[in-house]
Order: sequence, then structure tokens, then C-alpha cells
Amino acid sequence: MTNIVVRVAEPDDADAMGRVHVEAWQAAYTGIMPEDFLTSLDATARAAEWRAVMERNPNPEEGRRLVAELGDTVVGLALVWPGRQKDEKGLGELIMINTAPSAWGTGAGTALLAGCVDGLTQLGFAEAVLWVAADNARARRFYEREGWRTDGASKSDDFGGTIVEELRYRRSLCETSL
Repeated sequence: MTNIVVRVAEPDDADAMGRVHVEAWQAAYTGIMPEDFLTSLDATARAAEWRAVMERNPNPEEGRRLVAELGDTVVGLALVWPGRQKDEKGLGELIMINTAPSAWGTGAGTALLAGCVDGLTQLGFAEAVLWVAADNARARRFYEREGWRTDGASKSDDFGGTIVEELRYRRSLCETSL
């Protein structure tokens, strides 16, 4: 079993978070988002954004920023927060979970998702939602395997001039395994 550690992200993680964020998007969204959009993603710029956000608000009371480490290397990042849509009041939201393609299949994503569920529970949420690209079959299988289900809501977002349909998934955070 691989030793994966999930912990709260710190400003010093920003470079690794930028790298993982870009690598994950470029691998996961190939064929879903425009190639020129994906190749334009800049890990250094993304790292600067993460650093600025974490320096401005290092320990947010309303949410959690997490990283997953495999050995000494950050291989995943996640963000949980209160739901952002009008009909999501009182719900937690898994805003993002990204793992480096090199860590796919290691359990890092599963460990990170468990950390997100724990974080949302600690924040007082009994139920959570997430949005996933309808064409991202790998991510959808992952969430479904972990107990998330579509709830019928959808939305469209523009990524580099391409409209991407997203589906909302929902999960009770109070469920226990038997």
C-alpha cells in the first residue's frame, strides 16, 4: 500500500499545486476542452494565483484547501467550500479535486476525496455537491464509485470558446459504510 498523506495546503505548496492543477487539466480534459486552451495553461501563473490566495487567507474558516502527498511529492489538490449556486444554500461543495496523471491509480484521489468529505463534515455540512464535465467519464466513474450521484441539475461553462456541459453530483456526508 502506498503511503498517501492528505493535509491542509500551505503557501509553500503553491508551486506544486500549480503544476498538479495544470497537468491534471491537460490530461483529464483532452478531447473535452480545446487543445489550444489546455496548452495555454501555465503552471507558474497558476502557482502565483494559489500563493496569493493562501497568503491573503491562509486558514479560511469557511472552507478547506487540501493537498495529497505521495512520499515527499504533492500529487493532488482539492478545495471545499459552501455551495455557490442559489439552490445550494446549506450544502457543502467540492469545488475541485485534481491529481497528477502520474498518481492516477495510486489511491491519491480516493484519499484526497475522503479528506474533502471529512473537511466538509468538520465545517458542519450534512450534504455536498460537486460539478463535473458531462464528458469526463473517468471522473464520473470515480465519483459514482465513491457514492456520489447526479441530481438532475446541469449548467454550461465556456472554456476557451468551447461550451462544456457540467452535471451536478450530490452525496450525503452522513452515510456510513456497512
